[in-house]
Amino acid sequence: MPAIRLPWKQILAGGTIACAAWTPAVSAKEPQDVPGCRSSKNQHRLELDQKFEFNGIRVFYARSGVHALYTGADLNRNGVPDIVEDAALHLDTVRRIFESNGFRDPLRSPRFQQAEFIDIDFLNFDAYSPDASDKRGLSFSGVIRYPGSRVRADKCSISIAFNSALKGNHERVKDFLVPHELFHLYQYGYTMFRASWFLEGMAKWAEWVTLRENERNPTLWSTPLPSTPKELDERVFSNPNPYDVRHFWNRLAELVKRKEAPMVVPRELRSRRFADGSPVIRDEVWRGRTLMLKILQGLDKEDSALAREKGWQPYRWADTDQRDTAHNPRLMKVVQRAIWSYGLSDAEVARFLAIDPASAH
Repeated sequence: MPAIRLPWKQILAGGTIACAAWTPAVSAKEPQDVPGCRSSKNQHRLELDQKFEFNGIRVFYARSGVHALYTGADLNRNGVPDIVEDAALHLDTVRRIFESNGFRDPLRSPRFQQAEFIDIDFLNFDAYSPDASDKRGLSFSGVIRYPGSRVRADKCSISIAFNSALKGNHERVKDFLVPHELFHLYQYGYTMFRASWFLEGMAKWAEWVTLRENERNPTLWSTPLPSTPKELDERVFSNPNPYDVRHFWNRLAELVKRKEAPMVVPRELRSRRFADGSPVIRDEVWRGRTLMLKILQGLDKEDSALAREKGWQPYRWADTDQRDTAHNPRLMKVVQRAIWSYGLSDAEVARFLAIDPASAH
């Protein structure tokens, strides 16, 4: 095999390699640059008149009306639907695992410093957002309060939503749905970049935090990394299905797993069970977590650098600027620097690092 020339100067040009160590949320931005807590009169959320709280997580739902839960199963007969309790328990478990492994909680992010809670809203997506009627979950990056709601106590929060009308969603709440949507809040807390290949692909990787890896599809971890600019564009940047980019993120995770320390799972979480008795945590393997943390920390620095270059307020980017595909090379250089820091000798990694992301179009 001919020697592969690695453009290290190009890879490192975007800044220093991000450190994987966890640090408290301290912002270098001025307080006035942080968006406040916006008041909303959204009628759909105001119709959610039931509340369940667990460890700082609030779940809002309805027993009747358009947003009523499709299932009212209550195996423990405590008056709270199992789907509601299971969602809160799963989110709290995943959140604590994320934090135990170094990820900064969204409520500790400078961007969300006005928020007091993470909320889960069970909404009928057919009514709430017809364009998303076939989706199981949604996530939101705004800090919102609902002064017209009796049960929300006029508190500021960030939120995710689950489709209350989609049959089978109770099983998905116990499966991939909670870690996927919650991880989006972590992504929003770290960076303003909203490239779909980054948001959805990495969130698909995050689903495995409480699931048994390789349980469904062993090939998820074996698809080789892109080795040419054309492959990088077709399989990552321009992939028509951003969820399919999970193969890219999962492969990165597979390649670095032998360099990682064991996953941290607080002992008191291991015995947790859903209402039907099934375990919340299926195994204690979550490959790639230190790499993904490095990438998020790198993106945190990268969006700050871009905001300074453009003269943008750090947390007030226009939506078009957040999603601008022109940022793709910057994001990918952060990924390349992070994987380079592991010192892997694989030819597959070398070919990937040799790609100039700016030429992938």
